[in-house]
Amino acid sequence: MIEEKFVCPFCGFESNGAGLCPTCDENLEKVCYCGSGKFSADCCGASNEEDSSAEEMIKAEVASETLSEIAKEEEKKLKEEEDLANVEEIDEE
Repeated sequence: MIEEKFVCPFCGFESNGAGLCPTCDENLEKVCYCGSGKFSADCCGASNEEDSSAEEMIKAEVASETLSEIAKEEEKKLKEEEDLANVEEIDEE
């Protein structure tokens, strides 16, 4: 298994996980696993495929959450319209 390494581009802090640097609050950047010591975005790009697939998964998850929220809003609107129609029928009698 390839061990991932993340480094702060400003102060050089190293971590085995992504996130913010605890010393300067900058985003840690992934180091390329080819052994060059360069950041993966600037190196051979071998990890770009992994990053793009992760981005696609995140986009799909966000899209499904958005569709779910839209469906809930539509359901709520329909229920409110039905309730309003019932109130109007009672007022007409």
